[in-house]
Amino acid sequence: MTLFPQCLRNFLGWQYPERQLMVSLSLPLVKAAAAPVLNDLHQLQKKRENDEQDAEFLRLLLQKLRQLNRCRLRVAAREEFNHTLAALFYPLAQAKLAQYGKDGGVPDSQTRAQVLETLIAGCAEFVNSYIVITQYYQRCSRFRYARSIKKSDLASARVLEFLKLKQSLKALRYQELSPRAWAFANTLMHQIVAAGRQDELLSPLQRSYGSDTELETIRVREVYLSLHMVQRLQLSYWPVQWQTWLQRSIGLGDLKIALGNAASGAPSRHTSLVYCGDEQPTRFVAVPGQAGPAPLVLQWESLQQALTSDLAQVLRTRRGQEAATLSRHLSLFGPTERLALAQLQFERFQAYPVSAELKLDQQREVPDLRIFIGFQNVFALLRHIAKGGDWKAVGERMVDLLARHSAVFSDDAEGSVQSSWTLRHQDEQHLCLSTQESRHTTQMQIGDLAAFMLEQADWHVPKLGVIQRILRMQNGQLLITIKLLCENSQAVLIDSQAGQSSAISHHNTDQRSALLPAILGGREELTQLLLPTGVRTLEEGMLLLQTRQTQETVQLGHMISASKGFTLHALRRQPQAVPAVHQAKRAPAIHTAQGLSLSETETGLLP
Repeated sequence: MTLFPQCLRNFLGWQYPERQLMVSLSLPLVKAAAAPVLNDLHQLQKKRENDEQDAEFLRLLLQKLRQLNRCRLRVAAREEFNHTLAALFYPLAQAKLAQYGKDGGVPDSQTRAQVLETLIAGCAEFVNSYIVITQYYQRCSRFRYARSIKKSDLASARVLEFLKLKQSLKALRYQELSPRAWAFANTLMHQIVAAGRQDELLSPLQRSYGSDTELETIRVREVYLSLHMVQRLQLSYWPVQWQTWLQRSIGLGDLKIALGNAASGAPSRHTSLVYCGDEQPTRFVAVPGQAGPAPLVLQWESLQQALTSDLAQVLRTRRGQEAATLSRHLSLFGPTERLALAQLQFERFQAYPVSAELKLDQQREVPDLRIFIGFQNVFALLRHIAKGGDWKAVGERMVDLLARHSAVFSDDAEGSVQSSWTLRHQDEQHLCLSTQESRHTTQMQIGDLAAFMLEQADWHVPKLGVIQRILRMQNGQLLITIKLLCENSQAVLIDSQAGQSSAISHHNTDQRSALLPAILGGREELTQLLLPTGVRTLEEGMLLLQTRQTQETVQLGHMISASKGFTLHALRRQPQAVPAVHQAKRAPAIHTAQGLSLSETETGLLP
């Protein structure tokens, strides 16, 4: 028989353990600093009508948040300020997230960059303010803590929710959460688990302040695990347009992982460890002699099974088998993008954490470096090389000289120097380059085709790759990772209307545009075919490939991979090509859904 009845123990808060964990944060509080006055913010809120006024409103709101985090306030007053400012901030943040999630790459427009950076800074201020509230409740006696437990739970949830929003906004800029942010999240989750509050049902931000009512309640554990899933799937490898759908699937629970503690099982290939206060998101190898509480365990098996199933189902569907049940975000795309997305999420999951850390083991300029980005530019380069340079030697055209820089123009001489490409890493499969971003930087997106030549000896034999990753550093530097696809390549034309068994769907073109630009590629032999996005193909169909000297009938194999800019197919070639039969009529113009075109005059210049 206990000395005190359970009801008395509950009244005194003794059922809660002593709170020994606390997020380490010290704000620059100024004793004489006044609390922010929000009248001007509310007035500006009523007048907002366009993007410029939205940006002005966000700048003022950020100023108020920073003022809030410099003044000393009672916790109840800080909670009220947080509530009021979040009601103004969150709906606009969601609107901008949707607006800027439709497109993105390099370079970023000045307006887009400024708005996103302001929103990211606003999220950081909210995180700091809510952490101050959690610190207050952690210092309370158990008696007072028991009476404020709901407020403490809500403040903890808001910290993680604003970190999640910050992660989504930074992904649109191809940035990642900082080590400091992960230290906050990991410490806070240890603190929540120690109190046994990880599964309490709470009202999410989008229900309290937004228009999305699809989720009525959340658990802190789910928000924390979603941070880790997004981190592992590495959004710096994802086209911006696909990021929103992935994060929505995670938010709605289509993709899941589980949370346990160290006692629930030893680390394995399906688990990773989260240490209290660790600046690294998670570790797949135990750290010996680590002080502090036992690590939490992330269990990845269910997510791996879902991603593997998605890829297998997509491949089966492409072979004409029964329709598949896919994750919600995959079901929204067409067959080609569905394959690209399924491959991407599976590869990113398997590659982590090795690919998360760039091996920047070099920093040297390559004077003879040339880079061409985009299917149309690469196709034109290969045609020029095949003609032997024509009126200007290979590598000496103006466009070749400009290809040494990431920007064709610059505002001053210093900008011209900074726009040079710098080699940071090179191996058999990847090339990592850095450059300074400016408003003149050559447009590129993840999934774009790229041709690169590191030395003068490579000018006649460029290597082809795909823009695999874009990462923006804090100092304005861009890190671009290119994955090697082909060591040899050749520009060709495809007669899409040749024969009844053509591998090119006749829905692609009209009667006046039977020829399509394509690229043959491979390592030693040209056994792969690259087609621009928008060209519909039929596997096992026949293709007629044309150059100036030859034409060749080949059979189109399966689609090897797809990206936002092109598709890569296997090709079955005959032993020999036969000379082309010159026809009297002029070749028709070529058009594709991507706007690639060859005029009649240009078609006659084909090698």
